Amino acid sequence: MEKIEIIKKETEELLAKMINKFEVEVVEEFGVYQIIIKAEDEASTVIGKHGETIRSLQKILEVILYKKFNQPVEILVNVNDFREKQKERLEVLANEYAQKTQTTHSPSFIRNLSSYERKLIHEYITKNYPDLKTYSIGEGRDRRLVIDLKTNTSVSY
Repeated sequence: MEKIEIIKKETEELLAKMINKFEVEVVEEFGVYQIIIKAEDEASTVIGKHGETIRSLQKILEVILYKKFNQPVEILVNVNDFREKQKERLEVLANEYAQKTQTTHSPSFIRNLSSYERKLIHEYITKNYPDLKTYSIGEGRDRRLVIDLKTNTSVSY
């Protein structure tokens, strides 16, 4: 069985334990397997509050697939275009904090982001704000993303 078919089968078996009606498509792009789930009435069950369930589903699938293939498999789970909407929301947030940083000339801190969300904001700021830098501080639940002027050398928490 081909890798894409196995990923689809494992995803469908896991989803069947959670919801009744869904469609799964798996597409490989640059070594990342995108698992696209269409779930009309039950999408919120799979996404969860603030995307917590979709992140957990992705982690569980990564473990299952690692065991199946004896190697890490990079996947990204997307339900009803949640990732696209999430990216748009994060770009608006990044713009607000970037403008605040430029106006106040002091760092801005964003809390409660997943590693994926931090990565998206890092990339967005780097691409759109050449005078700003981003980095993360703290550990675990206290991890924060910092947006600061490249010219600022002191860090104030």
